[in-house]
Amino acid sequence: MILTNRTDNPLYSDEDYRRFMESSKEKERVSSRDGFERDHGRIVHSTAFRRLQAKTQVIGIEEGDYHRTRLTHSMEVAQIARGIVIHLNDTSNLLKNMGAEIDNSLVETASLAHDIGHPPFGHKGERALNKKMIEAGAYGFEGNAQTFRILSRLEGSEEGGLKLTRATLFSLLKYPIIFSKAINDEFYNDKENHISPPKANVYDEDASTFRWMLDPYNISEKEYIQKNSSTDKHVKTLNKTLECSIIELADDIAYGSHDIQDGIKLGFITISDLKDTLRDYIDSDSEIKLLSTPLFEEMKEPEKYVLKNFFADLINYLINSVYLVEIDPNHSPRFRFKAKLPKSLRDLLDSLKERLVDEKVIFSQQVQTMEWKGGQMVERMFEAMLDDKKLLPRDTRDKWSKSSRAVNARLVCDYIAGMTDSYALNMCTRLFDTKPSHLFDI
Repeated sequence: MILTNRTDNPLYSDEDYRRFMESSKEKERVSSRDGFERDHGRIVHSTAFRRLQAKTQVIGIEEGDYHRTRLTHSMEVAQIARGIVIHLNDTSNLLKNMGAEIDNSLVETASLAHDIGHPPFGHKGERALNKKMIEAGAYGFEGNAQTFRILSRLEGSEEGGLKLTRATLFSLLKYPIIFSKAINDEFYNDKENHISPPKANVYDEDASTFRWMLDPYNISEKEYIQKNSSTDKHVKTLNKTLECSIIELADDIAYGSHDIQDGIKLGFITISDLKDTLRDYIDSDSEIKLLSTPLFEEMKEPEKYVLKNFFADLINYLINSVYLVEIDPNHSPRFRFKAKLPKSLRDLLDSLKERLVDEKVIFSQQVQTMEWKGGQMVERMFEAMLDDKKLLPRDTRDKWSKSSRAVNARLVCDYIAGMTDSYALNMCTRLFDTKPSHLFDI
């Protein structure tokens, strides 16, 4: 189904620019910015975005000020995504044949917001919240679903959150499925897996917003965007919008390059580790071989500059290797195309992530013990606050339910998920440490 298109860019329709919970006309400010640019401003000026500066990316924020936080990571993802958009708009015949361009403001906006829902203390914090939500009889917690919830409900107006455009919200749906539909009970019932949430972008409580997003599309398109498959874990979605596919690639590129630089700087990854991973690919890709040459030769410059130049060139090569594929010519434009990397480069990126960032950094004893500690703090706070609502802020207490433990668990979950690492540490000190604390230390 091709919706009524704006004459200046056939990739986007009037429905893409439509906002969830439109503001009344008298409150609309006169602006030369279009809807996507206004969304950009709403994200950048949101409290949730600012809090990313004190949330863990891979290494905890207490370990120094060199490595990435969630904020700097999000900014780098946005920069890489912009590069991909520029490249595709300049080179893709699929776009040129329809006289269209991918909107860079839209992609940058969604890139900046893609990690807003991540809780304190990384993935252990996520699993801790999911575990406590299940124990409270509620559907669990997942960082991507929390992102959608923050933007569509918690930040700004309760009736519509930041009241973003349909296109911006859709660009964030990496996993366009409702939480309960993604759960595999058999996987959950395994004692080792009961705290690992499904990958889902929409809590059941927020399903009405998701249905609003799907309203303009026909049955075939709705089936496409929600298509999923069962795995040995939870149900996994298969499709996403064009812009979301770009952001996913940008996120992976940042993860497989910038986070490796942090790992090397902090001593988790050695140059030899990096060389060993690259050796598997330099024979099959002449460009990778050329980029890697300085690493395998005697370094004439200071090591950090060789590394910096290598990763800058690698990122540029990956960006310029992205291409578009057409999924279905009958779909609305943003469901019609998908951004991809050639298989060899996709494999390289996966190896850099799995063999270096995951194995050497994330699963190291040092990081795992700190994450474990963070998860324990999240669990203790959750239990205390669900048991005594007076530990919560006034505006959260005012929403407390007298009859539904699940509703109250979600209130507690929203509060804790919004904490920065440092705020959570201070809150735990106040609640559980015997040493004196101050009235305004949180």
